[in-house]
Amino acid sequence: MFPRPSGIVTLCTDFGLDDVYVGVMKGALLRASGKVQVVDLGHAVPPQDVAAGAFQLWAAIGRFPGGTVHVGVVDPGVGTARAVVAVFAHGDYWIVPDNGLIAAVVAGDPAAEARALDLDHLGVRPASDTFHGRDVMAPVAAMLAAGRYGFRALGPRVELQAGEDPVFGGGARVVHVDRFGNLVSNVTAAQLGGAGRVEVGGREAPVVRTYAEVPPGQLLAYVGAFGLLEVGVNGGSAAAALGLGTGAAIRWLPA
Repeated sequence: MFPRPSGIVTLCTDFGLDDVYVGVMKGALLRASGKVQVVDLGHAVPPQDVAAGAFQLWAAIGRFPGGTVHVGVVDPGVGTARAVVAVFAHGDYWIVPDNGLIAAVVAGDPAAEARALDLDHLGVRPASDTFHGRDVMAPVAAMLAAGRYGFRALGPRVELQAGEDPVFGGGARVVHVDRFGNLVSNVTAAQLGGAGRVEVGGREAPVVRTYAEVPPGQLLAYVGAFGLLEVGVNGGSAAAALGLGTGAAIRWLPA
């Protein structure tokens, strides 16, 4: 049984806010249904960085009312043969290009189901080959969120493209750097266990609970808001202090 759509649509893109892309995408949503509530999950994914977008979509799991429709547009293959899919996972709906953007989300839900959008059936006719966020994903998200179409009516069931989870697949590493310069890893609290120290970039940091447990300017490690190991600096930027970014290896050590 699929939950009733909440009427909420979130947007996660690599569009930034310097151009009109986000605005006209919202316009397409509202043209398809004026009843939806649009929430900006974020538009600062680095251009064409599917792995970064996958992390941000994963971070939305369980953070919105059940039946929310999440739209992810990080789509370097726009206009090619890659499919646009609707996915049901974790009690929500996700509309994305089938390019690995949804991999971290579905990896955590063995009951996830994907549907390829049947644009002819839905009456959606893209005006452009290079802006499927506006012309395909936005109107379909609005139709689903408003209850105009049920999930199974969006198109035939399909298997998503096989590929490694770009967030949690592979080794322990930094997968996101936030605006404060905190290095967010793909190491879960359960994996960290009772470790007392973390090593990253040739430096060690104590595992503590809050920033205040170390002096200003000192490196620290902690379990952050998403249940993942992070490395920060009290009052500063770990990314700047260590000269590191995404992909940096990280390991945890006994107390």
